[in-house]
Amino acid sequence: MQPRARTSILLSPILALALFGCGDSAGEGGGDTSSGDGDGDGDGDMGESDTSSDGVGETVGDGDGDTTGDGDGDTTGDACGTEWAEKDGVTESIMTTWGAPCMQDADCQALLGDDAICITDIIGVFALPGGYCNKACSLPDAQTTFVLDSVECDPEGGIACIGAQDLFTACAPPCESSSQCGREGYGCQPMPIIAGEGDPSFCLMNTEDCCLAAEGCD
Repeated sequence: MQPRARTSILLSPILALALFGCGDSAGEGGGDTSSGDGDGDGDGDMGESDTSSDGVGETVGDGDGDTTGDGDGDTTGDACGTEWAEKDGVTESIMTTWGAPCMQDADCQALLGDDAICITDIIGVFALPGGYCNKACSLPDAQTTFVLDSVECDPEGGIACIGAQDLFTACAPPCESSSQCGREGYGCQPMPIIAGEGDPSFCLMNTEDCCLAAEGCD
């Protein structure tokens, strides 16, 4: 494992809102983080599908892989999930297993094993269009936002554990260019809000078009 740490992360207004002000245990609003990821297990993973609430950024439990519950696979509107990054069309995709599209956990378990999950948003702040196959992982402390070659993600290396401790975590392969992000609606960029200068990039959603926060995600 190669943990990378920097000075303490100060919660941005968006993350603070998601953590403290976007909902309560009754499910009024999006991205309930009072019990970790909103599924009651307190594991803090990224937006695992939740069937206990109808708030923004959570799945209503219809199994269609969207976060609005309308059954169309949509998240925030027509823009989220459309192509926005420049790609060469020939580079092999790194999103065939990690970050593969999904509608339910079983879709991911066939690719990544029994502990794989299908996630549809990042704590109710950013939608992940079409679902995103993943596994839970952990970070060593609140200052570390990524661990390269995380053995929790893949003992053979090459996969990073990314996120913010007690807010969200996910496994993802680093990328060098958007051409490696073979799914429409995803491009190679640093983690939004929490990335620092020189941090690695990952295949992620369009942070503007897939923002779920009413106040914006800037």
